[in-house]
Amino acid sequence: MGATPEQLANLHERVGRRLPEELVALLSICNGAAIGPGGLFGERPDAPDLDLQSRRDLFPEWEPKGWIPVAGDGCGNYYVLQTDGRVGFVDTMSDPSTLESIEYETLFEFVEAILVVDQAAP
Repeated sequence: MGATPEQLANLHERVGRRLPEELVALLSICNGAAIGPGGLFGERPDAPDLDLQSRRDLFPEWEPKGWIPVAGDGCGNYYVLQTDGRVGFVDTMSDPSTLESIEYETLFEFVEAILVVDQAAP
């Protein structure tokens, strides 16, 4: 279920800055769900493991960089939306303050990649 306008306004306030349009579009479709390897995050204070702001609070160094956690990998690492719209991977065991890699050029490219099942697999 997607986020309501009230939930989006609340998340804008909690994050402390305007959310990127692509993220607002995603949240209006899927507002934090236990899908993909480590879940997609949203305005979910009722489910801290899926709550975008609760995840960001774990790593205060992300806020000044403008990184917004959008998903987990299921092993304690995160995918973050950067200010340029690309999605990077943060290996929190290695260094939670640096990007391990740039994984996807857009948020929807990332979401498609983690949710699409390989149809060629038996």
